[in-house]
Amino acid sequence: MMNLLLISLSLVLASPDSLPAVQKSAHRARAVKVEEAGSAALYLLGPEAAYTQAGITWNGRSEAAPLIKEEGKSRQEGQICFNTLVRLDSLQAVRGSVRYTNGVKRDVFLNSSSDFFIVYPYVVADTVGGNVNREEYAFSGGYSACHKRFYWGAEGSYRAQHEYRMVDPRPRNIVSDLQVSASAGYLVLPGYALDLTLGYRRYSQSQSVSFMSERGKNSSVFHLTGLGNTFARFTGATDSYLNTRYSGNGLSVGLAWAPVKERGWEAGVRYSLLDNTHYLPSLNQVPYTELYTRNAEVRGAYLSRRGNWAWKAGFFLKGEWREGLESILDNGSAGYLKVLGRLRQFTSRQLSADVYGTLEWKERWRLKGQVEYVSYHSGYAYPASTFSLSGLAVELEASCRLQKGHWFFLPALQAGMFQSVPGWKGGASFHAERQLTARMSLYAQASFQYGLLQGYGPAFRHNITLGICF
Repeated sequence: MMNLLLISLSLVLASPDSLPAVQKSAHRARAVKVEEAGSAALYLLGPEAAYTQAGITWNGRSEAAPLIKEEGKSRQEGQICFNTLVRLDSLQAVRGSVRYTNGVKRDVFLNSSSDFFIVYPYVVADTVGGNVNREEYAFSGGYSACHKRFYWGAEGSYRAQHEYRMVDPRPRNIVSDLQVSASAGYLVLPGYALDLTLGYRRYSQSQSVSFMSERGKNSSVFHLTGLGNTFARFTGATDSYLNTRYSGNGLSVGLAWAPVKERGWEAGVRYSLLDNTHYLPSLNQVPYTELYTRNAEVRGAYLSRRGNWAWKAGFFLKGEWREGLESILDNGSAGYLKVLGRLRQFTSRQLSADVYGTLEWKERWRLKGQVEYVSYHSGYAYPASTFSLSGLAVELEASCRLQKGHWFFLPALQAGMFQSVPGWKGGASFHAERQLTARMSLYAQASFQYGLLQGYGPAFRHNITLGICF
């Protein structure tokens, strides 16, 4: 239904621009451009022409040894995607997207929960593992407008996910993730905008583990608490311990400074938090762990366009802090469990800093480079244990943007090296598009990456898409 609404919107509402379909795609593929930084209104001020794009995608990854055991050693999925940006006039714009995903993660180990990177370290797990089927629906939509030097916008997104396993133990997880944001800004100086964005997030995940065979209950279910530790009291295949629920609320605030004419200084800061509580619903909704996640981002860049040359150079700093609390529970003699107190047991810190640059000539040839430093440290209070990892990554990409008549091509080559876990990667991507009518074109794109990390062996990733633009 949402897909049909967005298609109808893009067809019925007239676009004030008259660029041919292929030119719109070539325009969006420019290398030197302003980042929206999560603002629900900044895209109104950008030069991007209105467009609608629909495609079918097959993507996946495979690893000889899993880099992250909890995410499995391979993932194959198909997607149907739809994206649109409609400029109602020079003062108003709407955009929206719809995505449906269906796939499987293979050889998942020590994790029966969904959204591992959101709920870690408090995941439910077993030692059997196996393949996990997944299905996801995602929707987003936004509106922005301006009056004289003021502009504003609102945007929302919703993601629903279902993951399950077909063999014992059989986890079944249902995720609901709602995010809304509003932004407002002011054209402070000629060619520059100052933007403030506020956001709210509501996250939930319900999980159940079942057994079709009594023999399956010989395998234990664990409630992990980080760095190999478990909430030992709830270990086993006892029915009361097999249903859990995550419930979280988040807030975010961001401030951005952006050039309207694709040249000059851009900068931004963003802070977000997500507080997640893990419940055992069958035991009087007892909250047995709590996870507090904090993220901070700082970025800055300079864009320049002079004659045939355009370039962009900038930096990006990001930090994530996690603090995990475990409940102290009574013996339940009153017929229910009572929380007597909470102890901070788990902490983690991840910091990343990167500098990057992009050079473009005649809006055709371009070279991109990036150097990133990452540091991760986590600790558990009792029994005391720590884990640390740090290192550098370097990546280069060369590409060529070609437009000839009704055709548009964008081939690219990538190469990179890693130092934290010694290794390297290389890849290639290609986009080809053929215009059929003034407002419609067909496109195909593919990307492939091959990597080799010491101690893990080869890893391969691919993405293939066929679609239509109008």
